[in-house]
Amino acid sequence: MPDSPRLTPLPDPLTPPAALPPGFLDKLRLGASARDAERLLPYAEIAELKALRFGARRLPIALGGAGASIAEVMASLIDLAEADPNIAHIWRNHTMLLERVGIAPTRDAALLRLRARLAQGDLLSLAATELDRAQTGGSSRFSSTFRPAGDHFRFSGRKFYSTGVLYADWILVTGSREDGSNASAIVPADRAGIERLDDWTGMGQRLTATGTTLFHDVRIEPQEIISAEAIPPEAAPLSSTTAQLVLTGVVAGIVASVARDAAELLARRKRTYYFAPAEHANDDPILLQGLGERQADAFGARAIVLAAADFLDRAAAAMAAGAAPDEQQHLTQEAAAAAAKAKILVDRIAHAAATALFDVAGASSTLREKNLDRHWRNLRTVSSHNPASYKAFALGNRTLNNVPLPRLGFF
Repeated sequence: MPDSPRLTPLPDPLTPPAALPPGFLDKLRLGASARDAERLLPYAEIAELKALRFGARRLPIALGGAGASIAEVMASLIDLAEADPNIAHIWRNHTMLLERVGIAPTRDAALLRLRARLAQGDLLSLAATELDRAQTGGSSRFSSTFRPAGDHFRFSGRKFYSTGVLYADWILVTGSREDGSNASAIVPADRAGIERLDDWTGMGQRLTATGTTLFHDVRIEPQEIISAEAIPPEAAPLSSTTAQLVLTGVVAGIVASVARDAAELLARRKRTYYFAPAEHANDDPILLQGLGERQADAFGARAIVLAAADFLDRAAAAMAAGAAPDEQQHLTQEAAAAAAKAKILVDRIAHAAATALFDVAGASSTLREKNLDRHWRNLRTVSSHNPASYKAFALGNRTLNNVPLPRLGFF
């Protein structure tokens, strides 16, 4: 990023704000199982989403986006996750970071340059977590460091859980200064010294590149470091809540995929038991009940996520309107509570639905080549992020003991 950049001209605003071409989603669905089974990284599919400027939809119209609400973005992500949850998950950090660095009015040069590129469809991701850090999230010191080097800085460190970085155009990286304070910078993903590894070995979400990013003495310009004043006080907690709701949206999309697969499998099922209540599987009331329940699961999971998203939109609107700090903080807490409740419920629905799929489909559905276990593997992997037990505890503690919900990430 040069000191006096020529900003990329803003593209025409996007419309409609949240729709994805049906043909594109159908194509993703057809290839999702094979990509998972054969570990085929979705570079081409992510490139298509960039060309559609999928990640620009939340940006204000004045910045070249669609001005979509958070609820509209979540609806689109659920649709994407139904087609392929790996691909939806890859956009999680981008969606979160837009609320932190992409929406609020700013004069920060680094953010203005970034927004111009995001409006064109670029993907922003995050490299923050360190496995040798005692706590996940919070404000403790990082091992990764920004070191002064004349007129610039040098950054070195090892990050893990860097979801989406392998596909990203830009990376927001976090570390500590020599004085112990923490800082963030936004850098091009292909800068010299950045090494992005495909070493994620999780049982699910295998293609999300949630593994390691290495920074080998990477040059950081002073103007690439985000000033604290550039981010409104409530933007950080709201963006963290957005990240949590994206994960729940991914799970809701998986539930919808389970319902779709249940219908397709039952329609093709040729064999049934001699003691079944109907001669043909598609007339069997027990199997039809199971299918209807899976459809209800999908409807409920989607509705819960979108209901929670409305709370996030209220908090975002208050921030945009410059509401009083107390009101903003109250609304971000309400948004975090709604997202936590959504996670608890949707996780519960999803785990039961992914297991019940096999009751509809029969024993042959467990054959490895059908790869139907990917639904459970994927949702179990996603839902393990910040377990529901901690969410439930925090909700109860807030209600009875007036303890605020955590505000330093992961809530």
